[in-house]
Amino acid sequence: MTNIARSNPMGTALAGSVIAAALLETLFDKEILTLIEAQTVLDSAMHSLAPVAQSPEGFAAAQIIGALQKGKFSARR
Repeated sequence: MTNIARSNPMGTALAGSVIAAALLETLFDKEILTLIEAQTVLDSAMHSLAPVAQSPEGFAAAQIIGALQKGKFSARR
């Protein structure tokens, strides 16, 4: 971990989240991941949030994942 990451954990978390979302979208757009696989990734991420879902950060993360699930990765596309 870099010194920057150690001194700014929220920025590090945000950067990681943005990179992960971009990667998921890129893999889906290139048809490396199917819709079902992308949905499975998002479902897994949502389940991983369960222990912290009541915290402000957990709630915000759940909203973002939910928006992806209802948007580009919705079964009703």
